[in-house]
Amino acid sequence: MIFRALRTRRTAQAGAVGVVALLAGLMPGSGVASDTRVIDADIGYTCAFGSGARQVAVNVSAEFPTSSPVGTAVRPEQVRLGLTLPHAALTELPADGTAQVSGSARLATAVTQNGTPTDVMWQQLAVEEVSAAPDEDVVIEAAGEVPTVTPRSAGDMVFTAGALDLDLVLRSGDTTAPDPVVVSLSCTVDPDQQPELGTVRVPAPIGEAPDPLATPGGPGPAVRERAAAPVDPSVAGAGDYDPPVPADCTLIYGPVETPARGAHGYMAGYSNVNKQKAAMVFKDPGHLRLQLNSATAAYMCPEGKSLTWLKSEATLDYDGKPQMPPATSTFLTFGFMPTTATLELELTEPARIDTLAEGPDPVTRRRPETTTSTQEMNLRLYDVKVNGTPLDVGPACRTVRPVKLVLTGKGSTGRNPATEGYTVKTGGALTGFADIPAFSGCGATEDLDNVFTAAVSGKGNFTKMMQGALCVDEVPLNCPEPPRPLPER
Repeated sequence: MIFRALRTRRTAQAGAVGVVALLAGLMPGSGVASDTRVIDADIGYTCAFGSGARQVAVNVSAEFPTSSPVGTAVRPEQVRLGLTLPHAALTELPADGTAQVSGSARLATAVTQNGTPTDVMWQQLAVEEVSAAPDEDVVIEAAGEVPTVTPRSAGDMVFTAGALDLDLVLRSGDTTAPDPVVVSLSCTVDPDQQPELGTVRVPAPIGEAPDPLATPGGPGPAVRERAAAPVDPSVAGAGDYDPPVPADCTLIYGPVETPARGAHGYMAGYSNVNKQKAAMVFKDPGHLRLQLNSATAAYMCPEGKSLTWLKSEATLDYDGKPQMPPATSTFLTFGFMPTTATLELELTEPARIDTLAEGPDPVTRRRPETTTSTQEMNLRLYDVKVNGTPLDVGPACRTVRPVKLVLTGKGSTGRNPATEGYTVKTGGALTGFADIPAFSGCGATEDLDNVFTAAVSGKGNFTKMMQGALCVDEVPLNCPEPPRPLPER
């Protein structure tokens, strides 16, 4: 899916109120409430198509608990969105008007308790593939799991629907047709609509009075204490993820775990070896296996800027090992001796991927995002030849500690085009610098550690990796075999 920031029109003051709501009422939880009822709401939206704005009726159905004790998680179940898209508005459809339509949807919701709303994003709702027929409107459905919220005090929780984003994949049935087209739609609730989805009662525990801090207009000092709590590591969930957000941003939701979606793709590139004035090239793409969007949080930053954090993880898969395919490079050791070696890079643990997505730019309406991938890898050398003669370095010629590599990609999402630069789903260039530690264990009959340390080890080795577009579970675009990128300088 394309990462987007949570939509918000609140000011920084409202963002601070969201923090109070988070602690006074809504936090991730474990136990789940019971005694349910099914809601079925029809809400009018206006969607921005390439051909212009059109009204679209959206049906939201879900199963809510009728009530929940304080401290028990509430998760809407069986969440489904149904909507009918005007055929004439989808100008991106093939000329004959037929296509297979799939994709994903994100619905921004607000959960209000004791008069204070908190944003909760229902994301990764998969659009089931349907056929678009000529001159007929396209009826689509999206479904998936959504996050839990846990009341920490008494007071009804009211769920309401907000902005809806769709990323649709239009695939022609003609095998000779061009690649599928991705259409991104942004939809807003019409002003005359009542977007309430449902209410969950949260009664006060027997024998206890309602919490005055959860009541609108409660004591100011107590509110400030609660506003400071999200950054306190003693608060459950606050210090588990350590999102890399600016220090002057205020947490308004999360961090909270979300249902991750599997994906896979490929990566190739190169890393400079400064001492050799040359580069190690990874021509054979490494196979990436990812878990996308396993946690999220939302922040309000100065000047009303909103920021959404998304956490993903990735590992490598080469013959069942978490490593890149071996790469062979030739250098002129000490400037005159041709030396060839095969390099093995193996992850010590899954790479952590942090994406920070901003709100839409007021002029371009594009949503900038920055992705940082952090990994540590064991580096081993073998099959070494000096001037064509094999040099036995043994099976354990490796760096004394893992190489830490931090790669960054920048891009944006929006319309025309749907993506620019790097995004996790669509791929692109990731760049950074690697520090190569000293070597140890080199040499079967003599100690060669100092030789390789002097020839290879050093700081600030520029690295550029090209990631291809991903095949995401339940999304047919780029599946089953995603594209394999080539290294780029």
